[in-house]
Amino acid sequence: MARILVIDDEAELLDMMQLVLERRGGHETILSAEGPDGLAKAIADPPDMAIIDVMMPGVTGYEICRQLRANPATAHIPIIILTARAQPMDRDAAMQAGADVYLTKPVTMTELLDLVNGMLAERQGQGEGAFAGLVVMMSLRGGVGTTTLAVNLAALLAQGGDRAVCLTDLSVSSGHVALQLGLRPDPNWSSLIEHSEAQALDAESIAALLLQHSSGLKVLASPFFPIVGAGMPVGVVQVVLRGLRQEFDVVIVDGLSVLDDVAMMLLEEASAVGLVFTAEPPSIQTTIGTLRALSQWGEKLNLVLNQVAPGTLPPREALERTLKRPLTGVVPFDAEQARVLGRGTPLVLSNPDSVLAQSVGQLTQAIGRDILAASG
Repeated sequence: MARILVIDDEAELLDMMQLVLERRGGHETILSAEGPDGLAKAIADPPDMAIIDVMMPGVTGYEICRQLRANPATAHIPIIILTARAQPMDRDAAMQAGADVYLTKPVTMTELLDLVNGMLAERQGQGEGAFAGLVVMMSLRGGVGTTTLAVNLAALLAQGGDRAVCLTDLSVSSGHVALQLGLRPDPNWSSLIEHSEAQALDAESIAALLLQHSSGLKVLASPFFPIVGAGMPVGVVQVVLRGLRQEFDVVIVDGLSVLDDVAMMLLEEASAVGLVFTAEPPSIQTTIGTLRALSQWGEKLNLVLNQVAPGTLPPREALERTLKRPLTGVVPFDAEQARVLGRGTPLVLSNPDSVLAQSVGQLTQAIGRDILAASG
């Protein structure tokens, strides 16, 4: 699901675009009948794409396009100019202003939706290409679907074999990464609990602890039985993760539920952090507190709203006002996830067209862009 800004002074066209993009495309729309208003909305909360009319009162679509390209927050988004003006000089003006596509009316909604989805898919690939380093998926409140997102994120990145990906489950309470991937959690990291960080942990000994999933994803599983006491010492976790990062393009960590020394070390070394929450009041309260506690790593934090039960979500803008931070991604409820949970194949692989798979793809793109921007 992508967030698409549509700026057009024709009310009927706005209504039709909203209907097609939301009901048929599964996207979220931000509508504006005026150029300055649409520009302000885009700058305040950058969308994933913009569709802009040319002839509007006060300011042209070309000028809006130029201003979007000039602002770092929106410079990267795909832009479609949709207009009744079909002269070559108009097309040239749109391209010079920074548009990606110049589309002349009339156009069928099917053609438009196909174009939108194709451009988003291309952009998603660019975002995924930037995905590298250490990514931590976490929540201090259980039951919000952090592991499900971590598993699907890792599987999506690993598919095709273009990058080496390792998913690490650091849960001390019988983590579920191996379960969701249909793997027996043996071996796992429990043999390292009594390990001294001074003892050598070479690449071969770390590799011996990894499980192999049919997708190509490698997994460092947590023990089947909960750990009594502490898990791996922080120094050992650091050595293991640095070893994994030498062997893998992407290392994704799941299983953090407390802000202990291990969590602090991971936050310091992470390329990006996905902070997962639901729209329920207890989860929002925990997220507000977590954001405050992690304020020094604010530039790494990506807020991810995960809908784990059917129902209507609160408006995105209301949640962002409450949390005082924009959301990186929203994952709508997908009933199919419950049906595939124990089959060993993540939903992003078994049904790439599912709502969850599409949303995880958009999340991957967004986090990948953040990593690329931070490294640049």
